[in-house]
Amino acid sequence: MQIGALDQVLTGEHEALRWDRHHTLAAALGLDGVELGVGVNYAQTQLWSAAGRRALLAQSQAQGVATASLCLHGYWQLSLASDDEGIRAQGVCLGQEACGIAAELGASHLLVPLTCPPGVADALARERWVAGMRQCAPVAEESGVVLCLENVGRAFANAHEDVAAIIDAVGSSAVQAYYDPGNAVHYGTDPLAGVTVLGQRIAQVHVKEMGGTLLGEGQVPWPAILAALRAGGYDGWLVFETEPTADPAAAAARNLATLSGWLAAIV
Repeated sequence: MQIGALDQVLTGEHEALRWDRHHTLAAALGLDGVELGVGVNYAQTQLWSAAGRRALLAQSQAQGVATASLCLHGYWQLSLASDDEGIRAQGVCLGQEACGIAAELGASHLLVPLTCPPGVADALARERWVAGMRQCAPVAEESGVVLCLENVGRAFANAHEDVAAIIDAVGSSAVQAYYDPGNAVHYGTDPLAGVTVLGQRIAQVHVKEMGGTLLGEGQVPWPAILAALRAGGYDGWLVFETEPTADPAAAAARNLATLSGWLAAIV
């Protein structure tokens, strides 16, 4: 498995417009990759500029650190479950454009949080997300990337079975799951059961703690989860979404050592 980190883990900054330092910081820590977080201001970011993408790709290649994935935070404002048809259309546009951008950078996965504005019925939210992802899936397939749906605690997709059902309804190999066991613990679902239920749909994994700051200090049974992932054949990215703390480099180094130790102990 390869280990990466969400951009804000490395710097403490959220939804940056540029990522000039992130591959260098990741290389210094011994990480394999970075995940770049794209907010609702995505069109103003370095990623939505051809020159900016060339600079990022050059930085990635120079440091030997991959751009593992894009995290599309913008779906918190541009939810595909929205009652506003214009917002849903913009959300589809975000997904479609991000697929091509990710492919240009060599990023194979895009995190898509399953968001939902207040007042939208669960069944309707599921229906709208399936419809929106069906519009994005052909672009993802053509680009050779995977849109990875993540449970972020909204009722229509709170259970592992709900996420699996949405993925299956879309019916594309380019739409899979971004599994976050920390979210499962936080929202009261069994993180080990999530590995089993989502199974081969898991395309990428977020790593963080709940009830503690550093890995191993909280409630997420990471050694058992990692063993279950490996037993199920998972060999993809493990991406830190851990707390940066007042010293992001020290926290990331400590978490990397802990995670590497757990992986080495799996028989």
